[in-house]
Amino acid sequence: MWPTASTIKDIQDRLSALLLELGLGPGSLYDEVVHQPPDLAVHPECEWDAEVRLGEDLSIGERAFLGERRRRMRGAFARLMGVPVEEVDERDLPIVAMAGSGGGFRAMLNTLGSLSAAGDLGVLDCVAYTAGVSGICWALGILYSGVAGDCTPHKAAAHAADRITKSYLDMDTLDALINPPTNKYLLDGILRKAAGVTGTVSLVDLYGTLLSSRLYVPSDMTRLDPRHLSLHFFRRHVDSGELPMPIMSAIQHVTPPDKVEALHAVEVGQATSVDEDRASLLGSEHTQLTQSIRWLWYEFTPYEVGCDEIGAWIPSWALGRPFMNGKNVDRRAELSFTILAGIFGSAFCASLKHYFREVEPMLRVLPTQLYAWLEDISTENEHDLGLIHPVLPNQLPNFVRGLVGQLRYGSPRDITEQDTLSFMAPELNIPYYPFLRRNVDCIIALDASADSHDLWFTRAEELAAKRGLRTWPRGATWPARVRPSEDEDDEEGTSASGVPQYEASTPDAANRKLAETQQSELARQTDRQGSTEQRDMPRAQERTTPRAHPLSTCEVWIGSSRTADADKVSARLDDLDEAALLERDGIAVVYIPLVPNERRVPGFDPFAVSTWRREVSREESEQLLRVAEANFEESREKIVRLLRAVWMRKRTERRRREWEERLAHIRDRLHDHIH
Repeated sequence: MWPTASTIKDIQDRLSALLLELGLGPGSLYDEVVHQPPDLAVHPECEWDAEVRLGEDLSIGERAFLGERRRRMRGAFARLMGVPVEEVDERDLPIVAMAGSGGGFRAMLNTLGSLSAAGDLGVLDCVAYTAGVSGICWALGILYSGVAGDCTPHKAAAHAADRITKSYLDMDTLDALINPPTNKYLLDGILRKAAGVTGTVSLVDLYGTLLSSRLYVPSDMTRLDPRHLSLHFFRRHVDSGELPMPIMSAIQHVTPPDKVEALHAVEVGQATSVDEDRASLLGSEHTQLTQSIRWLWYEFTPYEVGCDEIGAWIPSWALGRPFMNGKNVDRRAELSFTILAGIFGSAFCASLKHYFREVEPMLRVLPTQLYAWLEDISTENEHDLGLIHPVLPNQLPNFVRGLVGQLRYGSPRDITEQDTLSFMAPELNIPYYPFLRRNVDCIIALDASADSHDLWFTRAEELAAKRGLRTWPRGATWPARVRPSEDEDDEEGTSASGVPQYEASTPDAANRKLAETQQSELARQTDRQGSTEQRDMPRAQERTTPRAHPLSTCEVWIGSSRTADADKVSARLDDLDEAALLERDGIAVVYIPLVPNERRVPGFDPFAVSTWRREVSREESEQLLRVAEANFEESREKIVRLLRAVWMRKRTERRRREWEERLAHIRDRLHDHIH
């Protein structure tokens, strides 16, 4: 919101100055950025050629990082476990990752608060990876860029809280865009993209630039450094193993628009068909079309950008360059983080269905009848809303162009023929996927999203199954429903058997819960059938006050590769004794949802900070940071217990292998001696 003291003439003058800088004439900022030779101290990559790396292995840079990180983690892990460092072998260290959900500034602050607590408690020094989507990527950008002064979570949190007290749609933003030195610093990325091979600038690019004017400009202007906006430059604190390696995420929608329209037409036909044969044919067609819908998950790290599903990677400093047949066509400068910040946070590129899901908590303040009416409309038109994307995803040059027949089996057939790739924020709101190929032992999931959390458990399980992983916690032990329904009257949240109502204790129970949920949802939708235009508002008593979140501050599940264990024994940490815990050899998920913490910050609801907020008051930021810190602190005991068990299991397995190898060697020597 513009300050009330500003006049229309003030705004017009600033916009005129901005348009002059963006003009193509000599002496403009555009001319300086695009036509003048690049500063090689800032853009050394302009002297480097890039090639596409094909394969599924980790990059050489990441493997070197893991070696350095393990050396640093050894002492930190010994302190966390309370044992002499001599007892810890680097080979036995658990590979731990921290992943954060989307949720705008709310998620950004939750992540920085959690990382601050993790650092204070000694947990962060035992983490190998951090990963995020949306606001988490903004948080990682602040932490790793150095814009906060140094790369510590507390400094990054203080910087974020200070900078988001003003909106990125403030007059200060216009001043930053038209006055040196910040004008070139902020506009460099969008000007270079406009002059690139695509020649296009999107709303996502503009959004990222405006957002960066708040997040990535230091309060002390003497520390302004163009390298703060280089993803490749983030590695200066990663190469040495000083910090975990960050993984930022975006997705590419590879389904042709005509397939989406055809799918919608088929579903309309299914809903209206009364002929069984026609319904059967439409069902087969629906299955075929559904299988053609794909989202490819892309990773953005200080080392590489690429996609595991197609098996193609380029150096992070080469992103934005045109490629042909696996080699870059020119040596243009690295794509600015201002553009990436827009892509990572492009929630507005999502469907209208996701818009409603995000703003739904805020709508609860409306009169009961009005809220229920809007909820009914959203439910009835859920599919239609899911197909409408108000803003198109961002487009970047396609680095796999021309690589016909060289990508991983199953890659989209026409992906090598496209000039551009379109990116947007992922639908899977917690980035489990990048860890599935990295042999991670434990994932600490920080969830600040406004979505139904059980959705991410289910989708992550599907992705793990797709990769053939048997060690992901699965089936009966996941929450069947994270949020309780309105007709559950058990105040303690448990069934007569003692099993929490949000969890199924057996495979049959899981299937039964799923069937019951589907049946009740079908009944609700049947009750709501009718014309949306003619619908009357429902009576007030049709909705009750929302119940509290049934999960605790920290829930832990650990998988097993043993089928019997996975199907018959609970995977919840609280249900396992030490012997059973040591027997489980799967991936562990530590789930820490953003919930109010009455002990630390009484009366504060962190979801009062909406995903769509453009500014957050300092008081709200400090309260949210304290809630995040407190929630993580309360999770420490479970995290330590889990990591101790994983460490002891890996140590036992290594010693067993070494003993078997020595025994085999002795047998071979005896055999040679006898013969």
